[in-house]
Amino acid sequence: MANIALLISLVAFVIFVIYFIRAVIGKMKKVEGASAFFKRSLISFAIFLVSVVVFGMTTEPPAKTTTAEPRKEKVEKVEEDKQKKESAEDVKKKEDKAANTQQKESKANEVKKEETPKKTETEQKEKTVDQIVKAIIYDEVGKKTNMGEKRIIELQVNDNMGTDDTNDKIVIAKLYADDALSNDSMRKKILMNSKDLFETLFKRKEISEVVLMWQFSLVDAYGKESVDTILKVGLDRETADKINWKNFDYNNFELVATQYYTHPALLKE
Repeated sequence: MANIALLISLVAFVIFVIYFIRAVIGKMKKVEGASAFFKRSLISFAIFLVSVVVFGMTTEPPAKTTTAEPRKEKVEKVEEDKQKKESAEDVKKKEDKAANTQQKESKANEVKKEETPKKTETEQKEKTVDQIVKAIIYDEVGKKTNMGEKRIIELQVNDNMGTDDTNDKIVIAKLYADDALSNDSMRKKILMNSKDLFETLFKRKEISEVVLMWQFSLVDAYGKESVDTILKVGLDRETADKINWKNFDYNNFELVATQYYTHPALLKE
């Protein structure tokens, strides 16, 4: 409304000025109708005055600034500080509670450790070597054969009484051999797997001797089936240290091995 009143007042003022100037000019030149211009200019001036009054009445005064917002911000800040203080106290309580709980658990664990029977160092070491040997066998030749049989039939890791070092171990492993198209292929596969196992096992300083007993299912002349050793090969530390595994021909195990045996069935063509 205020904008419309302002626009009307401006238009009325312009018309007033135009009619007033024409009236003055007409009066000076004694032109007929000059008085009519004076009347129109007065009407325009009256409209101008009325519009100015209406504009003044409809214009809203500027809003007064109050102190409500600063006061509100101050209250909110006080509340925020209070919440921070309470949060800090809650965090401290939780930390103290967690520390007490951890301390109690630590004491309980210590009591439990004291009550648990301790294993001897020898037992722990034997268990560790046994696990290492088993892992090496699985890594080199797999957990199962190509026919699905479990690879390890029996595994022993014993103290080697034949050496002066009490930490020396002798490994005796009965392993199930992979099947092959021919006896010669099976023999070569066994010797190749033996080479890989010997090379890795003798990297362990505590192993002083290794005997591998490769077994397979055999059928005798009477048709009876049994799992027997078809090839056995063993090396001690002294012999293993002489071998350059990179260039070694596994067919030479028969010449250099401290123990070597081949079942007659594996030699048949």
